[in-house]
Amino acid sequence: MLTRELLNFRVREGMLRPAFVKRTDAALLALAGELLAEVEASRGARLDDLEESLGLKAGAFTRPKVARGLVKLLLDRLLFDEPSPGVGEARWERLKAAARVLRALPPDATVESYEARLAEALPVPLPEAREALYADLPGNRRLVGWDGEPLGAQALVDRYNLALAQGPLLTARRLTLRALAPELLRVRKVLRWLKFCRLVAEVKRVGEDWTLDVEGPGAMLALQKKYGLQLASFLSVVPVLKHWELTATVETARTQATLALSDKDPLVSPLPTALGHVPEEVASLAEGFADDAWEVDLTPLPRHMGAAGLCVPDLTFRHRESRREVALELFHAWHARPLARRLEELRSRPDGGLLLGVDRALAKESGEREALEAHPQVVLFNGFPSARRLRERLARMVEGPGR
Repeated sequence: MLTRELLNFRVREGMLRPAFVKRTDAALLALAGELLAEVEASRGARLDDLEESLGLKAGAFTRPKVARGLVKLLLDRLLFDEPSPGVGEARWERLKAAARVLRALPPDATVESYEARLAEALPVPLPEAREALYADLPGNRRLVGWDGEPLGAQALVDRYNLALAQGPLLTARRLTLRALAPELLRVRKVLRWLKFCRLVAEVKRVGEDWTLDVEGPGAMLALQKKYGLQLASFLSVVPVLKHWELTATVETARTQATLALSDKDPLVSPLPTALGHVPEEVASLAEGFADDAWEVDLTPLPRHMGAAGLCVPDLTFRHRESRREVALELFHAWHARPLARRLEELRSRPDGGLLLGVDRALAKESGEREALEAHPQVVLFNGFPSARRLRERLARMVEGPGR
């Protein structure tokens, strides 16, 4: 992500537009290549030294703000070593040893004699002790390599454009995405990433077009920053759609504005072409159901809800004997309004094949914990539902009416 001072956009007549760079900009691609070469030549270098060398190259570029943005995104993708355990304790012992040596010297002692005595008192050579003294400071961490796959010059420029669009979403309260006649596989990937980002959307399909309305966290302002990060992360998958339009209401320093993006903008998804990432917690839960009683679908299709809406389950359980399916939709702490809407839809149009997982923090905030505890289609959880709780609730649903 780019920090606020590195974002570059303009607001005109209530519309916010990022100042995208050309993907084919030769000078920018050349700079990206130089920055990447500097990283490769700096393996084992300290973070402070690498930041200084990259900063010098960015400052010499004709558009220093854009160049600093590239540096920020590049540093975010690098992996630095962790200090050895016990650095703080070792520093304290060596500082105490240095103080003891200093107190034992006569007032007219020279620096050379002090260092000679100190070298005798330390368990390691003096140069080594000096280098390791503050090894736990962030600037002294040494470059190991890439955190993930290495970037190329074009990928770095593409990530800069994406970051320009993601930045305003950190203050977004609502996002609407229209997928125009998309391939079903691409829709499934977008919906899978939506769930990975722990977002809930009101999904509608009109003809061949899909519309996703993603609501904000409502009155829970304490979650706004985290929610904005989830929205920004979701944007990274949107360009896998061939034809799309996206709007979001965002907060600028002075007023509200509408961010408008589409497939006409130079946005490229950095995600792989596979169907979609399965979160570790979901995969772990699926392993807990790897038996003769249940099978689990990690990429379920949208489910019809209410009069014309669709919901996006996180996963679907299929009972092997009865073949009955139960879809699980998760609601986290910022999903107050979507949960209220889903409960109302279940009251007006019952759906015995849908199970709602609700974060206890959301139940507490809404003041409906007791009602949710007693609801036959709700299971409360902390962090993520446990396989044991889900098994108990699923067993009751399979044995109950509708089998």
